[in-house]
Amino acid sequence: MVLVFVLALFSHSSGQSQHWLSRLDYLLFDVRFQWLGAPVVAASSDHRIVIVDVDEASLAEVGRWPWSRARLAQLVDRLADAGAAVVAFDVVFSEAEANPLDQAAERAQQINIPFVLPTWRAEIDADLTFARSIGAMDTVLGFFFLDQSVQHGVLPRPLQQWSVEQSQNTIHISKPGFAANIEVLQNSAQHAGFVTTFVDGDGVVRRSPMLIAHQHALYPSLSLATVMTYLLVDDVGIASVPVGELSALHHLHLLDQHIRTDAAGRVIVPFRGKKGSYVYVSAAQLLAGQVDSEILEGAIVLVGTSAQGLADLRTTPLQTQYPGVEVHANLIDGLLQGQFPYRPDWEAGALWVQTVLVGLLLSFLLPRLSPVLTVALCVACVLCVVALNYYWWATHGLDIRLAILLLLIFLLMLMSLADGFRREYLSRRRLRGMFDQYVPPAHIEHMMADPQQYQFDGESRTLTVLFSDIRNFTRISEQLSASELKQLLNRYFTPITRLIFDHDGTIDKYVGDMVVAFWGAPIADERHAHNAVAAALAILSVTETLSRRYEQQGLPAIRVGIGLNTGIMNVGDMGSAYRRSYTVLGDAVNLGSRLESITKYYQVPILVSEYTRQQAPEFVYQLVDCIQVKGKEQAVRVYRPLCHRTQLNDNIEEQLAKQQHAYGLYLARQWNAAEQAFSVLADLYPTCRFYNLYVQRCREFISQPPEEGWNGVYHHSSK
Repeated sequence: MVLVFVLALFSHSSGQSQHWLSRLDYLLFDVRFQWLGAPVVAASSDHRIVIVDVDEASLAEVGRWPWSRARLAQLVDRLADAGAAVVAFDVVFSEAEANPLDQAAERAQQINIPFVLPTWRAEIDADLTFARSIGAMDTVLGFFFLDQSVQHGVLPRPLQQWSVEQSQNTIHISKPGFAANIEVLQNSAQHAGFVTTFVDGDGVVRRSPMLIAHQHALYPSLSLATVMTYLLVDDVGIASVPVGELSALHHLHLLDQHIRTDAAGRVIVPFRGKKGSYVYVSAAQLLAGQVDSEILEGAIVLVGTSAQGLADLRTTPLQTQYPGVEVHANLIDGLLQGQFPYRPDWEAGALWVQTVLVGLLLSFLLPRLSPVLTVALCVACVLCVVALNYYWWATHGLDIRLAILLLLIFLLMLMSLADGFRREYLSRRRLRGMFDQYVPPAHIEHMMADPQQYQFDGESRTLTVLFSDIRNFTRISEQLSASELKQLLNRYFTPITRLIFDHDGTIDKYVGDMVVAFWGAPIADERHAHNAVAAALAILSVTETLSRRYEQQGLPAIRVGIGLNTGIMNVGDMGSAYRRSYTVLGDAVNLGSRLESITKYYQVPILVSEYTRQQAPEFVYQLVDCIQVKGKEQAVRVYRPLCHRTQLNDNIEEQLAKQQHAYGLYLARQWNAAEQAFSVLADLYPTCRFYNLYVQRCREFISQPPEEGWNGVYHHSSK
């Protein structure tokens, strides 16, 4: 097993950012950064770094981006007057700004009017104005490297020129295309650096390259170019180390500082904190002369944006929506101090040794320990590994990966615990597997205490069955996609099933949108009818809540019809050699299904038979009809359960009394009086729509009275 994890370690060390272990390492890296922050650097950010923010207020006051180059020239002049040391733009000026005189000249030529003002062009050329401003002080511009072979604008001078052989034999990041600044601006700037953002496989900015190659030439990042300009450095030393037949970048020489990088020239961004760790100055306030010059004097000024609409917000270990310009500020801070966290050369070897040692130790000890000691030892190992990792980070700035070790410890613990309980677990699982698809989870433990008492052979019992069906399901299914319909049913079945289990019911089956359940088996329940009626009322209440929630989410509302019947049923494990199920059969079951179907006719949510009512007298019932269903000779009274008797109130009693009176008139064949009584009920209680059925029947009987011997039974001819 340890060998398996060692192989996983080598796979993890291959640098594949999409590897699942790398994703876990990213998460642990972020947690460590959030808890400890950047290591081995000063506790506060460098006061020499100031961000001029084109924020929402600036856009509202000055106008939408991009601003006129004349306006930007004014901004640079303000910074120069305040004594800023360096101005770096996290902006690319890849297009020339239109000159109004050029537009006027083009218009004049189109209508054959001599154009006599060419000498004024340079005076109102915004690009030239901006170029003069940035040329008057140390200014660094940004540009983008692209993955596409597109070249637009003018690149700055390279930091170093490589030969073809050197480029081929050195690990580095190379890009074929770029989007750089127009020539007049690039020639006026002191320097330029790329502002291309690099993210890890999960879309988070954790590392940033200091160098990128283009056509065998190395170019610096905006942060490196800015620090070089600030320190008056024209060149940076690049040190590499052999890696097999290739060379890998190792560190940069910046004056007397060594900047550690990875093999591709990337550094870990030493985030100082969340947004606002550096001094921010609103661009609008700077243009208005409302910024204290002491803040800007001698400062490295970064011009960028934190505005939502300008698409320069990044996801970082500390925060989403983090301004990209502040990422550059953190990098500049690290370059000025010469301190970045880094992954040491020996990290892969140390991980290999740790993995083998910890794996062998735990593999030897865990099988000999109790479950409690197993967990305690593994927790202690995790704490030691994490503490050592955090110590290396906090005191030496070493980035050592954690995922492989923590995963090894966790899986060894799980396997040890699983092995310790394997025999008992398998035995209980076999028994549970026989029962858990039929009965509530709470009953399983009770059944397992005496498994011989329960069997799946068919037997006859007096049970209560429930059928619950979604009304107009075909129409609902036509409004939803297959995925949406599946989600709707899952969200409906889950609470309904939970309610059935909570009321000691047994799930028989799901048939499309229908739920079939029964009470009284496999565990005998003297209150099976009571529990079934209580479950039906609870299902109705939960369905109404779900329906309102669906409507708020733009989904179709749902209504249900529920039928219950109590009687002698055959119950047991039935089916074929290929598939079996614990189910109920019999005439009493069929009647429950018919009652669910005719809830649509009476427009009531629940119907129970008189047999269920007799065995669950704790509830208040409303007589709906006396019916004879197709295929049955015996008539049965059907009722609508309203509430528990403890919830009975005067309004319900009054309604039931009026209905009893109206129904008595109906049975007495007093059609006119019965019609009037049911009409009054229909007006008083519009939610009881079956009153209208009696009004209609009375009118029909007035015009064509029923035959002699009529006893009030209504015959349902359809199933």
